[in-house]
Amino acid sequence: MWDEVGPSLGARGVRTVAPTLPVSPGRRDLGSWAEDVLRTIDGSFVPVGVSVGGYLTFELWRRAPDRSTALVLCDTRAEAESDEGRAGRERTIATIRSGGSEAVWRELEDRVLSPTASREVRERARAIAASREPEALVATVEAIRDRLDSTSTLGTISVPALVVNGEDDAIVPLAEAAALANGIPGARLRAIPQAGHLAPFERPEAFTAAVAAFVEDAL
Repeated sequence: MWDEVGPSLGARGVRTVAPTLPVSPGRRDLGSWAEDVLRTIDGSFVPVGVSVGGYLTFELWRRAPDRSTALVLCDTRAEAESDEGRAGRERTIATIRSGGSEAVWRELEDRVLSPTASREVRERARAIAASREPEALVATVEAIRDRLDSTSTLGTISVPALVVNGEDDAIVPLAEAAALANGIPGARLRAIPQAGHLAPFERPEAFTAAVAAFVEDAL
């Protein structure tokens, strides 16, 4: 996911840490994930959360606001899962357990990638999905399903925040990202052209430039 973004930010003097989540086996909720991340990373840092990583970023802020010097939220939302969404997560879990990661990727590919995604990007994404153990994927889906509503958290964010969104995101439309940014005092919004729900993966150069500029200005 971060193979191109991490080195590019490093070349600009930004050190990155990209833990594979869940960090510890059996951890199936975002609160536990947040505690693992806070133990893994020393001192203060800038959480950069994409999709479910955005939900985790809200959890990190609630648990340790003094550790976050700025926040980057990408292709994510603040609301809790709807009843319809929870039912969809249950279907996804059933698909994973019956057909493995390949089966669920076939269902998700066209939703998470933009129509302009190259064959190389699609193959890399498929390989990443295939490398994940089914139960780790189930734990991720459960964490998404059971996330807290973070809308009341937005107004408490008192550090610089950047909201990034793929212009072609079919899961979190750009209008929804704009509403998210408007809910955070002083937050900035940056749209990434020709990118879907995984903007850093599809358009790493544009994402890196946006984050590097933000971090340099914010810090």
